[in-house]
Amino acid sequence: MEKDTSETITIKDARFGKGIFAKKGLAKGTVLINVKGKNLSFEDTMQLGDQESFCLQVDMDKYIIPHSPFHLSNHSCNPNCGINNNFEFITLRPVKIGEELCWDYSTSMLERHWTMECHCGSTACRKLINDFDLLPERVQEKYITLEIVLPFIVNYLYEISTFHKRSASAR
Repeated sequence: MEKDTSETITIKDARFGKGIFAKKGLAKGTVLINVKGKNLSFEDTMQLGDQESFCLQVDMDKYIIPHSPFHLSNHSCNPNCGINNNFEFITLRPVKIGEELCWDYSTSMLERHWTMECHCGSTACRKLINDFDLLPERVQEKYITLEIVLPFIVNYLYEISTFHKRSASAR
């Protein structure tokens, strides 16, 4: 069943096109959107040209083109929202009426392909949106603690960490 978003969010003009905005004040942990979409492979995304940037990586070689209105969500290096393990777009803190609902795109990226210059305007702006494992360690830890890093990335980081620990102990 699709989540009814008519009471909580609205689509309006944002700094860089359209964006998703809070229609009312929202509490921390509010589920805004169930993130779903058409399944694609990495190769499929490459056939999309400029539309490739709308794809969301959901596993090592699995992507989706998110349904509306999520595909209009914008990035921030200091997000007020994130995607949890259930693929729900949630608030990370209380959000004021009229505030744009943004998330950090890096929390879903581990591909070594797509990057984007960032102009989010946050004092925490990293100037480049890229893969999660390339974020500063303190940012990675914060997002993992908030449980807004897609599961395939957390699993991958755990696997390589376990592998490196085993390799070091075998020496």
